[in-house]
Amino acid sequence: MTHGRTQRAPAAPRVGVFTRLAFGMAMLGLAVGGVFPYFAAFLGVPMQYAGTATFRLACLAAGLVLGAANWLLTRHVIGSRLRLLAERITDVAQTVGDPIASAQGPARPAVDLALPVGASDDLGTTAAAFNALLAALDRERRFRSVVHATNDVMALLTPNGQLSFVSDSITDVLGWSREELLGRHASEVLYAEDADLFTATGAPITHEGELSQVFVCRVRHRDGGWRDLEISSSDRRGDPVIGALLLTARDVTERLELQRRLTHQASHDALTGLPNRAALLARGDQLLALSPRLAVLLMDLDRFKEVNDTLGHSYGDRLLAQVGPRLRPLVRDVDMVARLGGDEFAVLLPGVTVPEARAAAERLHAALGRPFLVDGLTLDVDVSIGLAVSGAGAADVGALLRQADIAMYAAKEQHTGVQVYDPLADGNDRTRLVLLSELRRGLAEGQLVVHYQPKVALDSGAPAGVEALVRWLHPTRGLLAPADFLPAVERTGLIEPLTDAVLDIALAQAQSWRAEGLETPVAVNLSARSLSRDDLPDRVLSRLRAHGLPARLLRLEITESALLAEPTRAREVLRELHSAGVGISIDDFGTGYSSMGHLKHLPVDELKIDRSYVAEMVTSVEDAALVRSVIDLGHELGMTVVAEGVEDDATRAALRDLQCDVAQGYLFSGPRPAEELTELLRAAFCTADPA
Repeated sequence: MTHGRTQRAPAAPRVGVFTRLAFGMAMLGLAVGGVFPYFAAFLGVPMQYAGTATFRLACLAAGLVLGAANWLLTRHVIGSRLRLLAERITDVAQTVGDPIASAQGPARPAVDLALPVGASDDLGTTAAAFNALLAALDRERRFRSVVHATNDVMALLTPNGQLSFVSDSITDVLGWSREELLGRHASEVLYAEDADLFTATGAPITHEGELSQVFVCRVRHRDGGWRDLEISSSDRRGDPVIGALLLTARDVTERLELQRRLTHQASHDALTGLPNRAALLARGDQLLALSPRLAVLLMDLDRFKEVNDTLGHSYGDRLLAQVGPRLRPLVRDVDMVARLGGDEFAVLLPGVTVPEARAAAERLHAALGRPFLVDGLTLDVDVSIGLAVSGAGAADVGALLRQADIAMYAAKEQHTGVQVYDPLADGNDRTRLVLLSELRRGLAEGQLVVHYQPKVALDSGAPAGVEALVRWLHPTRGLLAPADFLPAVERTGLIEPLTDAVLDIALAQAQSWRAEGLETPVAVNLSARSLSRDDLPDRVLSRLRAHGLPARLLRLEITESALLAEPTRAREVLRELHSAGVGISIDDFGTGYSSMGHLKHLPVDELKIDRSYVAEMVTSVEDAALVRSVIDLGHELGMTVVAEGVEDDATRAALRDLQCDVAQGYLFSGPRPAEELTELLRAAFCTADPA
């Protein structure tokens, strides 16, 4: 490497050092031989001997021999040391001359190249100086080995952006050899979007006062692909030795890809690839921050459980995977389609009015109403869609989802397909939310109580069972009837823990009566929402086992409207419960307009005639005819018939004449706490009704 001047090599000597030394020794020997006769005469040797030609020749010969001996000794001692030094210098020169080869291949350790110091003469001092130089070179060689052996790439970038040095690990990381990159401008292998790392003249951009920087950029691999490198830059242009930017680069392609995959997995559904609930909530908050107008569509697939139960979950999964591709083409790029879980999906529509959102919901409803093709099978499902638009009392996307959820269940109950959230139908929303919050706390603190109303066999007057009716012992408002809180609860997921709590209380009381010898069936009401849940049978049966109560002592009451919301799913859930021994009763029969053909396929063993017909049957011919028809229908289908709302003896007598099986109403008893009803049961079990 030159530095602006050409260095002149020293001229080679004509005669070697040891040749000149031999000539000098010969001349010294001759001089000693010529002087020695006079020195001998001075020492007292007679001149007749010292002055003879023979003696003088002998002295000259002795001088030559002495010179030759000195020359040989010098050549042996000094020459061997110099030859060893030359060999070691040659080894060191080869190492320094090819640093990469010495870094990659095995090299002799420094201790093998060291010279023996011996005495502290000039040769010893020279050997010590050489050993010190050797130690310094060995440290440098070790450093070079570390630089070239590390997985990280080290490089030097000149002030004009050219690569003046690059470590051997560049081949493992980017496929390039050192020779292919040295002298090239760094921008030639950088991704185009990272060109802003260099000035217009090609010099790398650095921040004033910051010697070190860390950044990530994409660099071209020799195979044409791109790798993500995390680069640490240290500005050493002011260093007289380095005079460049020192770069240390690490391949982070796999790490960044893993981070991207984990981020995607955290915000997307694994089955459908759609954004999940967390992503929808985050996106909704962003959209509401940009504009107050946002519509949320909440969709729930009807009859999806039938697909899973009939064909297996693999078919259900593949059907769900088709929902996203079917919906995406029908919405805008700014809209978001997400899967919330199970068979629930949601869509965010920013900047739309209620009519526009409803039109979009109708399009999506029609799209999901078309058959799905899975493995050659044509599968039909339907969808219920609830729609909520910001401005209807919802301050965040979570509130919009709750409103859409209420509208969606209204769509199920009313079979409208699409339903827009109606604040008036939902009552005072703020009051309702406060009520739900207090009830959630009340469930945790055990504020629910259950009263029981007896059912009486009309032919004997004996107890035929009791109905469990929930009450809420509110800490400030006192004992609240079901009408004060159940309508709001039934539209939310809070109905599930409330149902579980009532089941636990009622089953525990039934087991207590059974242990006392007062074995009495207990009936618990179910909402439409509970009936649509796949886990209902497991929840009910596990509680029966936990309380040690036979399934025959539990009856579940479901309204006609609950059965009509999702008849296929309801039928499957009820069959599973009925096959386990749980009694099933249709409550308020006559108000839901269910067809007779549908009724005969349900696993139902009890019909309860709605009180609105029973109360007027004595004075209304029409009501009496309807009650008679229901009793006859129930008996034809092998069911027990229960009349609700029996308030007087005349109604009891009329029902008995029509051969109604069981009656329930204030004529016998209103809903009572368990302690009071226990006394009635004890009395009833001791004596029969004389009527």
